[in-house]
Amino acid sequence: MGSWLVTHSLAPRSPGAAPRVWFVPDALGIVCASATWALTLSEGALLLSAWLLPEQRPAYSAVHGSLFLLLAFLALASHARTMLTDPGALPAGVLPAPGLAARCPLCGALRPPGAHHCSVCQRCIRRAHHHCPWVNNCVGADNRKFFLLFTLYTALAALHVLLLLSVPTLRAYARGEWDLQTPVRLRAPLLFLFVVALNGFLFASDMRPLCHSANTLLGKAIKSTASVSEVWQGCDPLTWPVVSCLI
Repeated sequence: MGSWLVTHSLAPRSPGAAPRVWFVPDALGIVCASATWALTLSEGALLLSAWLLPEQRPAYSAVHGSLFLLLAFLALASHARTMLTDPGALPAGVLPAPGLAARCPLCGALRPPGAHHCSVCQRCIRRAHHHCPWVNNCVGADNRKFFLLFTLYTALAALHVLLLLSVPTLRAYARGEWDLQTPVRLRAPLLFLFVVALNGFLFASDMRPLCHSANTLLGKAIKSTASVSEVWQGCDPLTWPVVSCLI
């Protein structure tokens, strides 16, 4: 199965045109992407019901609940943009011309340097980094920014939950309320919440090689005729994590 476009057009998108809705009908990718949403939403529900609301401190619960919901919303919004944005698919079935890039033997696209053919999307992707089943899409030139935002907000939300769970425990240990000999009684919802947050934080480590790739592209752009704005998809590199970059 190949990728699907609402416009069903293989022509490259012009700079002023509206973005095409892109979707990859891959069964594993759909399951993984749905699981990402389910885990994020369940994490928020458990954080409120099993940790914040039982504290009976309205200000504490409101501040930390609002912060997590904001980070979770931004993470899911970035996830949706990553999944539904054309990652930079090259037009398929183009006849090669003398002096141009080599033609892909699988999809027939003219493949410039840095482009790779994705066996899941069945298209050649510009500046392809990898195909991520958790966003059910390739990470390429046109959706790299959204994937970076997704991993950033996921890491921040997961770190927030881990701190909420660990700081009171460490404070109780410092006060001598428990030690290594104390029997551990873990509540299932809190254990699930900790495991999900820890996995989310570890998943966000995928952002490190991608940031290195982005910085490499940024350096090439500064040394070449390409603009910094073009590399960062219209955003100032100092302000790309801002919410307006999601619009």
